[in-house]
Amino acid sequence: MTHRIFILTICFLFGLFQAWGQTETIVNFSKSDKVVKTKGFRFSIYSSTDTLIVFNSADNKELKQTQVSVPAGNDTIIGVLEYSNDFNNWSKVEYPIALEKELKRIEIKIYFSANDRKVEFLQDLTVDKFYATNRVSIQPAFKKQIGEQPVFMIVSNCDTTFWGCSSSNHFYGTMKTKIDYGWYDFHGSYCSSTVPEKPLNKSDTVYSWVPNYNPGDEYIIKRSGTYKYTVAMGLERYSDGIPTKLIEQAETRKRTRILYELETEFTIE
Repeated sequence: MTHRIFILTICFLFGLFQAWGQTETIVNFSKSDKVVKTKGFRFSIYSSTDTLIVFNSADNKELKQTQVSVPAGNDTIIGVLEYSNDFNNWSKVEYPIALEKELKRIEIKIYFSANDRKVEFLQDLTVDKFYATNRVSIQPAFKKQIGEQPVFMIVSNCDTTFWGCSSSNHFYGTMKTKIDYGWYDFHGSYCSSTVPEKPLNKSDTVYSWVPNYNPGDEYIIKRSGTYKYTVAMGLERYSDGIPTKLIEQAETRKRTRILYELETEFTIE
C-alpha cells in the first residue's frame, strides 16, 4: 500500500513559567492517499490557561514545519484534532495529556486515513512521553576515531524490563552531528522482518547502533567534531499495528506510551 505522507514537526514549550524548565513537544501529522473528501485539518492544544493552535490547514497542501515556544509547567493539556469536508461542519477528537516536570519531551503522532467502506477518520493518535533515566547506562563499544562505525553497549541496573523501540524490538539509535545551527540527525533504515531482539533485563547487556538495512546507510564517522547518540526504550513490546476492529468501525486508536531515552555525547579529534 502506498501512502503519501505529509509531515508537520513542531517543537513547542507549553504551560506556565516554572523553575523546572520547559517541555519540548513534536507533532507529526500524516495522511493516507485514500483520503479524498476531507479538506481541512486543524490541531490545537488547550491548557487550563492557554490555547495553542499547532496547525490549521485549509487545503491538502503539505503542512510545513513550524517551531514555537511557550512556557512550561505541570498541567493536563488537551490535544484536539478537528477535520472537515466543507470548512463549515467540523468533527473533532480530543485526548488529554498529563505533563510532569520529569518529562524530557513529548511526541504526538497523528495519522488520518480511510477504511474499506471509504469512511475517512482519525485512525491513530499516539502520545509518546520520553523520560531520562539513570537506571540504565550506555557505553561506547568502538574506537572514537574517524572511519569507525559506532556501536554502543546498554547495561541495565534495575529490575524493570525494557524493549527496543523498533518493529523488531532492536535498540536502534539516532546519531546526531553538531552543526552551526543545531544538530543533524541520521536515523538509517531497518527491515521489519529482522529477527526480534530480546528485551533488556537487570544485569543484561544489549548492543545499539544506527540501523543500516539499505546499502549505503551504514553510519561511518567521516570527520572530527561533536556527536550525540540517542536511543529510546519502552516498557512493552513496540508495536504500531492498529486493531482491525477499530479500523472497520472507524474508531480512533488513542494511546500513551512511556519511553525512556538514553543519550551520550562524545568528540572525535
